[in-house]
Amino acid sequence: MRAIGIVATLLLLATPRTAAAIEVIATAQVAAPAERVFAVLTDFGAWERVFSGLRVLRAEQLDGQSARVRQLTRVVGRPIACTMTATLRPAELRLDLVLDPGEPHDIAELASFWRIAPLPGGGAHVELRVVTRSGLPIPEFVERSVVEQSTRRSLDDLVRALGGAASAELHADAWRSREPD
Repeated sequence: MRAIGIVATLLLLATPRTAAAIEVIATAQVAAPAERVFAVLTDFGAWERVFSGLRVLRAEQLDGQSARVRQLTRVVGRPIACTMTATLRPAELRLDLVLDPGEPHDIAELASFWRIAPLPGGGAHVELRVVTRSGLPIPEFVERSVVEQSTRRSLDDLVRALGGAASAELHADAWRSREPD
C-alpha cells in the first residue's frame, strides 16, 4: 500500500502542467558606471556579442524611447524565437522588454526588466527581473530551474561584458497575480 502512495506522489510531482508565470530576480554589482551599463544594454546590435546563445535577427529603433528586437535563442536545446518591444527609460536607467503582442512567439509569456542604480563611490547595482511561462506541459520545478539558469546566465554575460562583478544574488518566486511594472 505504501508503494502505491509513493508512486502516486511521484506521478503527481512529475505530471506536466502549464503553471503560472515564474519570476526570477538576479542582481550584481559592477565596477562600470551606471550610464555605461545602460549604454551596453540598449545597444541591441551588440547583444550577440554580450549575451551568449542569443542571436538578434533584427533590431529596429521605433522612436527615441522604444525599439523592437526580433531574437532567437536556444533553451535546453530548443530554439525559441520571439519579438520583444523594448521601452528605454534613460533618466531612470531602466530597460523594459515585453513580448510584442502583434508578433508570433515560441513562448507563452516573457518580460524582462533591467534596473541600474549608481553606487556611492562608483560602480552600479544591476537588477534583472524575468517573468516568464513557457506554455509547455513540463513540471514547474523543471521550468523554474531553466528560468533561474537562463536569468543568471544573462546577468553573468552582461557582467563579463562590463569587466567582472563584485557580488551577485539570485531570487526566484512564483509570480501569480502581480502585474509587471
